[in-house]
Amino acid sequence: MKIKILQRYLISEFLKYFFIALSSLIFFYIVVDFISNIGAFTKHSPEFKYIIIYFFYKIPEITYRVLPLSVLLATLLAIAFFNKNNEITAVKSSGLSMAKFFAPLIILGAAISVFAFLLSNFVAVRSNVLRRVVMQKYINKNKYYKESSIYKYATRNIFIHYKRSIVTAEIMDPVSKTVKGVNVYVFNDNFLLVKRYIAKTGYFGKGGLELTGGQEDDFYSGKGRRFVQKNFKTLNIPIYLDLNFFRSYTLKPEFLSIINLSEMIEVAKKSESGLSYILTSYYSKLSFPVINLILILIGISIGLLLGKKGNSPVSIGISLVFAFTWWVINSIALSLGESAQLNPILSAFMSDIIFLSFALYLIMDID
Repeated sequence: MKIKILQRYLISEFLKYFFIALSSLIFFYIVVDFISNIGAFTKHSPEFKYIIIYFFYKIPEITYRVLPLSVLLATLLAIAFFNKNNEITAVKSSGLSMAKFFAPLIILGAAISVFAFLLSNFVAVRSNVLRRVVMQKYINKNKYYKESSIYKYATRNIFIHYKRSIVTAEIMDPVSKTVKGVNVYVFNDNFLLVKRYIAKTGYFGKGGLELTGGQEDDFYSGKGRRFVQKNFKTLNIPIYLDLNFFRSYTLKPEFLSIINLSEMIEVAKKSESGLSYILTSYYSKLSFPVINLILILIGISIGLLLGKKGNSPVSIGISLVFAFTWWVINSIALSLGESAQLNPILSAFMSDIIFLSFALYLIMDID
């Protein structure tokens, strides 16, 4: 019975430090963000309430970002408090294993990871969209800006990489699914130009890209001539794209849920363009929440190793070191994944794998 009381006490102490750390980090983040962007916030003399609303909508994203540091810091501080009052010694002397004693805290860490996933994909994404609207429409005073502008179609100066082809167009009309001023360049496996199509208009249908009123330039005809040119009234070429491809996919992942990214993956697979970037963003949406659980495991192990030496300054210092190390590893890995130099799954989970390996190594000697 006493052990269960101590376990509940441990959870209450963890939650106390967790909410203190989380609220402090959110406040610090907002202050730094405001000071660093004060010029942008005051450039058009907006009403101050819109700046408050802007940061209100940013809180879910900030919360998601600072959760791991808050979790690690709270774990170390809670265990430091228990060590200070000799509660850990009492648990060990009772014969209960540390793994069983800290089981509720580990379960809570898993719950926080699930919460982080839901927060990122179903709350923060929406609040980030609203935040962008507030920034553009009410702070920058762009009165024509609206929510749909964030996910607008690319309608001018189109440039598309589709498998071994490059498609350019002057104008795209999303309503009629037509493009004007079309040029299509077709390359072989060695990226040598073999064909070029120039047309007045094009239509994206089920049968591919239907070109109207243009010419076909064949640079390697295979008929003993290096160059053959002929005109056509209509011509279908095997380029299959839907309107989703023309969405503005240069958005940061913070504006896209894992559902949006999965839809983008299907589009990117058809074109074989930008797939690594989208896949890396997709898997990072899965990997980032997991670090909360991993850091609780690390926090438990380090807290027990430090014993009574793990006071508040030491706990804060260790938390900052781990947070910075994770950020460096994760940033490098994601950059490699986005540029197709590393497998997207490995790049997204690399920091988790490294930290989990370290956590398992430490936790082996937890008793």
